Amino acid sequence: MVLLTKSQIKLLVDYFKEYSILEKNQSKNEIITKIDKIKTSILLNQKYRKEDLENDLKKMNKKFNCEINLLENNKSILKLQNNKVNKTFDFEKISKNNWHNIDDSITQCPHPTYHLFKTKIKNQELQLSCSSYFNNGYKNIEENVKKIIQEGFSLSENIHKGKIYLMWINNKIDGNNLNKSLDTIENVNNENFCVSKISNYRLPKSGELTVGDILEVNDTKNIKHKIDGKNTLTWISKIEEKENSNFVFVLSALENDFKNDINSPIIKVLPISILALVLSILFGYFIFKKWIKDIEKLSNTAKQVCLGKLNFRSNIKGNDDIGILGIAFDSMLDKIEDNIKTLDTRVEDRTIELTNSLKTKELLLKEIHHRVKNNLALTINFIKLQKFKIKDKNIIDALSNIENRVYTMALLHTKLYESKNLDSIDFNTYINQLINDIKSTFEENLEVIILLDIDEIFLDVDQAMYCGLIINECVVNALKYAFIKNKGRVEIIFKKTNIEYILEIKDNGKGLKKNFKFEQLNSLGLNLVKSIANIQLNGNLEIKQNLGTHLIIRFPL
Repeated sequence: MVLLTKSQIKLLVDYFKEYSILEKNQSKNEIITKIDKIKTSILLNQKYRKEDLENDLKKMNKKFNCEINLLENNKSILKLQNNKVNKTFDFEKISKNNWHNIDDSITQCPHPTYHLFKTKIKNQELQLSCSSYFNNGYKNIEENVKKIIQEGFSLSENIHKGKIYLMWINNKIDGNNLNKSLDTIENVNNENFCVSKISNYRLPKSGELTVGDILEVNDTKNIKHKIDGKNTLTWISKIEEKENSNFVFVLSALENDFKNDINSPIIKVLPISILALVLSILFGYFIFKKWIKDIEKLSNTAKQVCLGKLNFRSNIKGNDDIGILGIAFDSMLDKIEDNIKTLDTRVEDRTIELTNSLKTKELLLKEIHHRVKNNLALTINFIKLQKFKIKDKNIIDALSNIENRVYTMALLHTKLYESKNLDSIDFNTYINQLINDIKSTFEENLEVIILLDIDEIFLDVDQAMYCGLIINECVVNALKYAFIKNKGRVEIIFKKTNIEYILEIKDNGKGLKKNFKFEQLNSLGLNLVKSIANIQLNGNLEIKQNLGTHLIIRFPL
């Protein structure tokens, strides 16, 4: 009888363990699905208002044993209490969009743990604190089954007149308590043992039987001892062992009572009663198995949809609660898929609209660059015409300098007009053509070698123009004044680091005067270079003199 009872209880323990995991996962998936539905409604449904959000959260709070807190700028704007959750948790320490299990109880009795979840809904944070009994259905089923088992215990009690206990015992109990009986050790908050409500006695009385004797049993064992000086037979059977506790079945009966009633007529009825009990449990188990299978289908459907398979359906039918849930779940997925298709169509239309608008803006911008280039070219021609009419060499040089500066800007707009990218310009190509045009202007300096070492870098319009002006000023000045007999070398180096651009222009000419100062220079070109480097490029200019002139300009990316 003890072995049969042990098998029954172990069957129930295994069933409830499996059912509890499935029930929790199904509830978590359903909650996340409802939250995702809220997010989708906010995104797609323009009529979805703050009141609708509050109503949906209230429905969730009513269905599940969860406390809900909605925050905006770290202040609670909606808090829904639940009498199953009366604790406060620190949500700062948990990650978003993941469930976190909290168990801070020391009791050996079965007790609800807590599951925390937080996520973002638009610019608000949603926090959920849920009891591990997410809804009352699981607890009701558990109580009904326990009631049946308890009736079976009452029936067997009439046979042996014994006391039956189902209990959890702390298997890491303090060593001083191992040699004591259960009824003599302290048990504040059930930290050492907990008697199940299924038992027909709430306070265990074990006499000479110690806690150590009970914990030593590995399977099933019969121990003869005394309670209140009377010979007692106790059967101990270990149902389940966890990290911190043993779940045991204990049946104690006085030896005389057991011997006197062993041949009672009721013993003939007992096998039939036990068989009926086992059959009822198995029948209920198979019914639950069908529900579990449908729940697994729903869970798998939710996972497949999360992986992007929007056309995946559970295809669960029926008139029971699970069947109705399956139909509603599939219907919800149909609506979500339709909404996403509608959203994709809107996004595609909007993309085409923005593309057409962008093309129009690009055409307008190209036309602007083209017109600016033409206007600057016209300005250059005016300057050239004016040069032919003037005899004064100083004025001609001044006009030539202006012409080169204007040409530097005109060339930039030409390159932008010809480029596919109107936001940036290939600086290498730009400077190569600029240098070629400068050299063609100073035909008498053909023996001056100009070397370029420029990285493949794209600069924005402003940076390219300012660097072009600096290079124009330095190269022109070098060709005019730096070399004796028009022989020498000019090097232009442009590099990019992780934090800045570096432009170097150096020649091997006669160089500047010793101990020169910008404040004392009358050179418009060098003052222009310094102004552009410091103000327009937000950088700095360094001049070195070593076998010529060496300018280094650094400016941020």
